[in-house]
Amino acid sequence: MRLVLCILLLAVRSGQASETPKGWSDWLSEGLALNHSGSYSAATHAFREALAIAARSAVDDRQMVVLHNALAGAYAQAGQFAEAEAEYRCALALVEKAEGQGSRNYAFMLAQMAILPTQTGNRDDVIALLRQAIVVNERTGSLKNINVIRECLAQILRSEKRYQEEEPLLQDALADLVRSKAADPALMAAAFNNLALLRFDQERYQESVDLQLESIRVWETALGKEHPSLVAPLNNLATTYLTMARFDDAERTFERAINLCKKTLGEDHVDYAVILENYAVVLRKLGRKREAKKFQAQGQQIERASNRRNGVGSTISMTALRSDPALTLQQ
Repeated sequence: MRLVLCILLLAVRSGQASETPKGWSDWLSEGLALNHSGSYSAATHAFREALAIAARSAVDDRQMVVLHNALAGAYAQAGQFAEAEAEYRCALALVEKAEGQGSRNYAFMLAQMAILPTQTGNRDDVIALLRQAIVVNERTGSLKNINVIRECLAQILRSEKRYQEEEPLLQDALADLVRSKAADPALMAAAFNNLALLRFDQERYQESVDLQLESIRVWETALGKEHPSLVAPLNNLATTYLTMARFDDAERTFERAINLCKKTLGEDHVDYAVILENYAVVLRKLGRKREAKKFQAQGQQIERASNRRNGVGSTISMTALRSDPALTLQQ
């Protein structure tokens, strides 16, 4: 089984108001609103406009970091991973120049870049830097930033099957969010989803289902039932049902994920490919081999096209699970 990325874009806001129509801060505000609504492609356009105007206006490096980071997150949500990496690298270069690699801001952006599917190979240096950032900033840093770093580090450790190291990070993140009186729903939903993935790896499937249902509940309460952020937990829930041989539940949940992904992210998004390939596994289990073949071929075609666009290898997913190599869970 494979996982689809649950990219965490922290909604950053400029504190400045534009004095001219459609200035860079206007485009930034528009992009943040579009990203919040799940219109990721439109958000990338707005953030690009903001960056272009800001560059001509000699905006300071701090604001340029905000803009590059926002654009990177929107690109990642839209499945444009190569573009996301390029924007994160621009932001990282500016932060390194101003604050050095030991700063919380550097770790925050590095963590988000490190979970992109374009990031492969030995990541021990990244793991060490993120661990250090958590220790240094755990008491004084922003809860949002620290938890983003924790969740991203947990995803990296999961990709290397270092589950014992992953679990305390996820437990700490969830505990802090539960204690918070104003927890960000995006972080709360991601925390439930990521802990569900760990429980899946541990073959604690009913616990995984319960956590996935809680992730879905948080997203639906915060953003409604038609937001693209629901695609990943729906796919994960359906995949877990399938592993438990609850084929009717799996089929129904995959169909909802397919329809939502098609409507909100589009048929060329890699998440759509992943869900189609997972759905094909359900159909084979139900004896509908002809339909399964069609959906699997369609998913593989979309995935190959996404790989070519992003310059990655034969698989988009960072994590391949043990139980069935044909299936993919979504991070």
